[in-house]
Amino acid sequence: MSIRHFLLSQDGAIEEFSDEEASAVAEGKQDLPRYADKQLRYVQVAFDDSPSDDGEIQVRTMGAIVRFDTEGRLAEADGELQARDELNEFEHDACVQFALRETLPVSYALN
Repeated sequence: MSIRHFLLSQDGAIEEFSDEEASAVAEGKQDLPRYADKQLRYVQVAFDDSPSDDGEIQVRTMGAIVRFDTEGRLAEADGELQARDELNEFEHDACVQFALRETLPVSYALN
């Protein structure tokens, strides 16, 4: 199982983080000064490393609202998305496609 981590800003930017970077931020070992005093959407995409015998890959997503303090340290993560902060379909699908780009480099369909 592979996991990809994404932060989505209000201006439409999507930034991907490795497992190590995401863990360091969550544990307070790494600051993100560019996000100081901001609230962002976090998306985690977990997926099978290889297709099953019938060619399918299981994909699971979850999200949260994350808030950073004035220094860019993670201050809060809330899994209860507020209506104004919910991901739209395009953002969700973009995160899934980014996550799968190396596993399925050719074309694929999202269901």
